[in-house]
Amino acid sequence: MRPWHFGVLWLALFVTAVASGIDLLSYLAYLVLFVGAAMWIVSRQTLEGLSVQRQIGQAYAHLGDTIELRYELRNEHRFGKLWLEVFEESNWPEHLPGRVLSIAGQRDRKWKVLVKALRRGRFHLGPIVLRSGDPFGLFATETRVDAPALILVYPKVLPLPHWQLPGSMLEGGVLTGQRSLQATSMVMGVREYRPGDAFNRIHWRSTARLRQLHVKEFELDKTADLWIYLDLDRHWHRGDGENATIERAVTVIASVVAKALHEHRNVGLVTSGRRAEIMQPDRGTKQQGKVMQFLAEVQAGGEIGIAETLIETTPRIRRGSSCLIVTPSLDRQWVRPAATLRESAISTQAVIVGSPIPGDERDRARRNAILGELAVAGIASAYLPADARIEDLFREIAAAA
Repeated sequence: MRPWHFGVLWLALFVTAVASGIDLLSYLAYLVLFVGAAMWIVSRQTLEGLSVQRQIGQAYAHLGDTIELRYELRNEHRFGKLWLEVFEESNWPEHLPGRVLSIAGQRDRKWKVLVKALRRGRFHLGPIVLRSGDPFGLFATETRVDAPALILVYPKVLPLPHWQLPGSMLEGGVLTGQRSLQATSMVMGVREYRPGDAFNRIHWRSTARLRQLHVKEFELDKTADLWIYLDLDRHWHRGDGENATIERAVTVIASVVAKALHEHRNVGLVTSGRRAEIMQPDRGTKQQGKVMQFLAEVQAGGEIGIAETLIETTPRIRRGSSCLIVTPSLDRQWVRPAATLRESAISTQAVIVGSPIPGDERDRARRNAILGELAVAGIASAYLPADARIEDLFREIAAAA
């Protein structure tokens, strides 16, 4: 019952009692008025002395992970609360479970909520809402506790046992002459051990010969640069949910980035769509965090195709680097710019992401034509059907090798 319902009921009862002159109705009207006033006062007290906190088990998760939310409700008032509803507002893909409970005076209650990351993105939690009222439900009270929190849901990272990092097309590699703090494939020399050097860099032969600890120094190799192109042209993206082409393309790239950075390669990212966005190559956990944060929120959109983006950004890529193109496009125009990369001594690979919507014979013919042209250009390519496992990507090429 809403407060105005109660007011109308009491007014009708009071008018009837005055009009009829029946004492019993008058007593009943005063009793109802007293109960209403008492319940209003009680409702004002139901949220006094309450505080609530929420802790998140992790600030980020990957798609499909389970996130733990821990809540603690504290009642510092000496009187208990008969009933409370606690829930949280957020832009999480599904409703976060709330709880209805009671709590004694000067006590606290703790509970956990497990939620599954069903969609990648940036999600804001809070505020936390406390709702209560009087025992008869005449007057409701509500307060919002400002407890902002951010959860980033990254795409899945899957193992790619059949995908190999592209090597340099330049004989002998392309060395920069710069010492690298990271381990690379090029050993520049040895020097005496210094405090803080990793033990796995000790050069045991030099150590045994010189009878003093020596460590390897590495030279930065240009072939460490791996450029990844993600086609966001909305014209070619199809489907919803995990089987959508954008989701599978993002998963492929996240998995490639994780493997490349694990092997100490510089990784850069270029996207088409609304405009050509470029993330310069770098390595390490910092670069992985930057790429994952970008992939967590990226969506298909815009009309700039992968062909135009390749033409625009090719001059930025150094000879001896590597390139991976991930696209659902069946437009043959992007094959020529990709072949230009190959001709510029840039080792190039391509992944065509299949649509979850069945295509006709014309689509299959266009796809086969693109795969054929890529093979003629010497570009290793793989087709990823909608029902295929991403982990099996490049299985056929690895088997042929």
